[in-house]
Amino acid sequence: MPHPQAFMAQPPFEQIRSAASAGRHWKNVGMCFGSLVVLAMVSLMALPAKKAPETVARELDLVPESGTAVTLMAMPQAEETPPEMPATDIAMVLPDPDRTDPSPPDFGPAHVEAAIELQKGDTVARVLGRLGIEAADVAEIVAVLADRVRLDRLPIGQALIVKLRQLHEEAKPTVLVGLSIRPEPQRAFNVERDDDGSYSMEEEVFEVAPRLMRASGEVDGSVIASAEAAGVPHGPLAEMLRAFSWDVNFQHDIKPGDRFDVLVERSWTSDGKPADDGRVLWAEITTGGGAETYRIYRFKPRDGEEFFYSPEGESVVKALLRTPLNMSRISSRFGLRHHPVLKFTRLHSGVDFAAPPGTPILAAGAGHVIEAGRFGGYGNWVKIAHDGNLATGYAHLSRIAPGVKRSARVRQGQVIGYVGSTGLSTGPHLHFELHRGGRPIDPLTMARTAQRTRLAGKDLERFKAQVAETDRVRATAAALRGEEIN
Repeated sequence: MPHPQAFMAQPPFEQIRSAASAGRHWKNVGMCFGSLVVLAMVSLMALPAKKAPETVARELDLVPESGTAVTLMAMPQAEETPPEMPATDIAMVLPDPDRTDPSPPDFGPAHVEAAIELQKGDTVARVLGRLGIEAADVAEIVAVLADRVRLDRLPIGQALIVKLRQLHEEAKPTVLVGLSIRPEPQRAFNVERDDDGSYSMEEEVFEVAPRLMRASGEVDGSVIASAEAAGVPHGPLAEMLRAFSWDVNFQHDIKPGDRFDVLVERSWTSDGKPADDGRVLWAEITTGGGAETYRIYRFKPRDGEEFFYSPEGESVVKALLRTPLNMSRISSRFGLRHHPVLKFTRLHSGVDFAAPPGTPILAAGAGHVIEAGRFGGYGNWVKIAHDGNLATGYAHLSRIAPGVKRSARVRQGQVIGYVGSTGLSTGPHLHFELHRGGRPIDPLTMARTAQRTRLAGKDLERFKAQVAETDRVRATAAALRGEEIN
């Protein structure tokens, strides 16, 4: 059999042509060459990688090694019939020029939901007006809300949850779809726009249940900041500080390394919102870097007010406050001294506390007022009688508090007047006196030795049982670290 290369070295056949057919001959050659170019281009497109035209032609044996010209004849190809396709497939592949796509389904305008807090001077009507809601709709919404909500008592920061929509991009004003407001933790009110364009409201009530939570930590900077960081709410924190303040000076007694621990009873709604500030059931604090430890338990005697007691049943409340006003300094002590106005030595029958004018003055103990008004060199003066044949006096007041008059009952810590400089005084201060049996004694000494009341009988038995129960539940109480419970 001849070698395949031999067929490439010469034309496969020869044909004798007349002169008249020469034109047709070159026409056919041109057509063949055109077909060759088309085939070569198709082959190049089918190749996986780009190659030079000469390389492709050589690989397809279109260019002989010897460089001899080759004449190619275009061979007729059998016409292939494309496979039949289902009508549905044809319709998918070939678009119908007369066909129009259907409009997408209309799911209604999108809602936009936002939470807005009332700022100073805001009202619900003003907020809705700023959102672009029609005045008539605003009036109807406010009327629906006012039927159940005291809109004039909403606090700054009250949240409004609003749902808004616009029927068209150019549509103004905005349409309010819904509004939710929760003026109380256990009650929420939801306003919705009905199909006819009017508004209706529904009330949602949440169940409330008490939970015991515990917070503890080391004092870092101040007791207040450390307790707040541990999650203690403001109300229970104030209770704890007030109860310990009879024995602890928080400005001087607290040292690095001191710790606090508190058990709080607080009510929570069924969806995890605090319903109240809570109250302290038990607390413990150390002072002097752990040198001293103080504990308190909440308890209510049968014939007394609810407050705090030591583990032994002794009230934390002393008969008298250590000082009758806060943020003050002692400017003159009890005893003989040279009077700055009268210019001679005499008994200074009280203690002077220097303080800015207008500083509130507190009743050192519970009792009833026996004197109130101007009293010679004392200027504006108040005197209160207490149990145990004791009495306290307050001089040089700028003014006496409303309701503080002769025979009026006052409670311990109640504001009875304000610091001034009336009477024989060289500057604003409080002159504070303590009398026993009608004779003046040193208030500072009495404050340190003042007696506390103790529980006895049935009250003491009930207190001990309550202490045991409180110790049991605080051991398993969850940590109080935030404003919400999941």
